[in-house]
Amino acid sequence: MLLYKQIAQTLQEKIYRGDFLSGEKLPSVREIGREHAVSLTTAQLAYRELEKMQLIYAVPKSGYFVIPNKNEALLPKAVNYIQKPVQIAQWNPTIDFLRVEERDNVTSLSCAVPNIESKTLEPLWQEINMISRRKNSLVLEYDCLQGLPALREQIHSISTHKPSFTPDDIVTTTSGHQSISLSIQACTQGNDVIAIESPAFPGLLQTLYGLGRKIIEIPTDPQTGIKLKRVQEAFHHWPVKAIVVTPTCNNPMGCSMPDTHKQQLLALANQYGVTIIENDVLAGLAYEYPRPATIQSFDSEGRVILCSSFSKTIAPGVRTGWVIPGKYKEKVMHLKYLSHCSGEIFMQQVVANFLREGHYFPHLRSMRQHYEALQSQYRELVESYFPPMTRISRPQGGFSLWIEHPPVDNRKLMDVLNRNKVIVLTGEHFSSAGCFTHHLRINYALPLIPRRRNGLKILGETLKLASL
Repeated sequence: MLLYKQIAQTLQEKIYRGDFLSGEKLPSVREIGREHAVSLTTAQLAYRELEKMQLIYAVPKSGYFVIPNKNEALLPKAVNYIQKPVQIAQWNPTIDFLRVEERDNVTSLSCAVPNIESKTLEPLWQEINMISRRKNSLVLEYDCLQGLPALREQIHSISTHKPSFTPDDIVTTTSGHQSISLSIQACTQGNDVIAIESPAFPGLLQTLYGLGRKIIEIPTDPQTGIKLKRVQEAFHHWPVKAIVVTPTCNNPMGCSMPDTHKQQLLALANQYGVTIIENDVLAGLAYEYPRPATIQSFDSEGRVILCSSFSKTIAPGVRTGWVIPGKYKEKVMHLKYLSHCSGEIFMQQVVANFLREGHYFPHLRSMRQHYEALQSQYRELVESYFPPMTRISRPQGGFSLWIEHPPVDNRKLMDVLNRNKVIVLTGEHFSSAGCFTHHLRINYALPLIPRRRNGLKILGETLKLASL
């Protein structure tokens, strides 16, 4: 057998064995040449052989990548249940999860944190150092209530759709979570009914629990988002005051609503007098480019409150978010004053500089490519390790996989995982209606180092053993 064909066969076996995952970048031609002590021409021929076998593909100036597996698992099923408003009583499972997160030597597979090790964040560190060295006492003073003007101007400037707002319409916050909380308080009160997507991200459920609001969960399709027919039924039968949606890069499913669905949802909100609270935190990580439009960009009646932050697109530690509250601006600013009076100026200035110097969009572009490649790799491991008939979402952005697995004894599952110091966020955290007992969320933002690969393997094997 010719030498290049031997090398191709070796690489083929590694791909089949899972040493190189679906979508993963392969070693460079130069690295293959060194590893096998052959010329660059021979290494190139080996890769061309794998291309003929349709196992890899070339990206100009980037290298060679494993072709994604076309035999993908089925999507999770959308739940279907009788809708009625309920009071949330679900804090303990979440606080227990957060306590486990604090332990040392634990492999967490679910916490929704971005990758903060990217080289594209180096300018952020430079801005931190530069502002520190200047010792400008202004960054230690109270922030103005509406937020640092320089940051609000930059948030306005990065809008990729024709903004229907000005910098003066923006109120800064410490996070997207706070933006949503202030918005809920501004447009509802007491035990008002709020519609939410189902599954919903845990932070939203706990916010509504803390505020004492009633919720009505609306089934959500893993590809097109919240089901509009069920939204209309809820608006028609119950006194819904607001609806909280993540139309782009839903958490945990990763789905995005088509623009036509966003416009239909806005029309329903206008028809029934419902306020839309739009969570736009992950939209910058949509794999579609340019990023999808917001519902707020279609709004001409002041029906939409837009909430966002840099926690998922830059880093959680920047603690910088914002809200465009429209007609609720004065109410939101009053609530912000009551909660913490003002933000801190230092990180707002750091982020403003990061945006002004043009670092944000290259960072987003790098992260989108990084997460999309990692998604394929994580999906392949889940398909390899998890029980047959496991269903996996196909996110259109962000970094969360929503997984539906065969029925298991959840208590037995968590016992085994805890002993192995692996933690995962199960479906009970994403609903108050008990609809997702055989689901879980996986975060694929972090590189597949051996410890995380092993954690996924332990999780998959435990699911097989705990199957009912």
